[in-house]
Amino acid sequence: MLRSAVISVGKEIISGVTLDTNSFFIAGYLLRLGFDNRHIVAIDDKKEEIVEIVNFLLKKVDVLITTGGLGPTFDDMTMESVAVALGLNLYLDTDALRFIDNFYTDLYRQGKIDKPGLNEKRRKMAYLIEGCKPLKNSVGAAYGCYIQHNNKHIFILPGVPKEMKPMFENEVVPILKTISDGVVIAEEFDFEINDESVLGELIDKIMKKSDVYIKSLPIGFENRKMGVRFTAYGRDKTEAKEKILKAKRELENLLSSR
Repeated sequence: MLRSAVISVGKEIISGVTLDTNSFFIAGYLLRLGFDNRHIVAIDDKKEEIVEIVNFLLKKVDVLITTGGLGPTFDDMTMESVAVALGLNLYLDTDALRFIDNFYTDLYRQGKIDKPGLNEKRRKMAYLIEGCKPLKNSVGAAYGCYIQHNNKHIFILPGVPKEMKPMFENEVVPILKTISDGVVIAEEFDFEINDESVLGELIDKIMKKSDVYIKSLPIGFENRKMGVRFTAYGRDKTEAKEKILKAKRELENLLSSR
């Protein structure tokens, strides 16, 4: 099972100004696509910090996804920083440059901005990492990119959710489906017990001999039932489902024999 991590780049995130919905969105997809997401990290728009955390996480995971820091301003430096971490160069992508030119010219014609075409800051968004697959932006100006490097898979995405989500679903998900070596399924069931400490002992017994992850979901002692979430990995949905049902039966048997 391949491991993954998500990095959200932006001072507005770590300072609590902006809620990071991107990581929640991406992590949910990664689970459904069969990846074991191990880390979600939020960091500042600082080159040295981005380089450091990219290098750190690439030692631990197979798939790394970044969001944020692809715009035209001085602190948008994710593309450059990832390139440094990988020891690669940037290049001016002519398709991205043409797209950006047309994007701002269209905005000018609509009366939304004062100047059409390209300037230095807009050109900045057309620089991608050498050897990458460019990821098209159906909403905004900045391209993303996908790089395979030393058996690692790195995706660099914009931070604005309305740009990131369609890019992820249209450009990234098809690639992830070819990378994934299985599926992950999560299901919840209710059990006739309200003491999480007792239930936890029974869950521990099952998890010691099973690769199903079992998590109790307490809601208080006033309720006589408690939800339990079972999460399992399999080569396909049938295998994962069978693992969950087996673990569920074992927990039912332990509860009935108390």
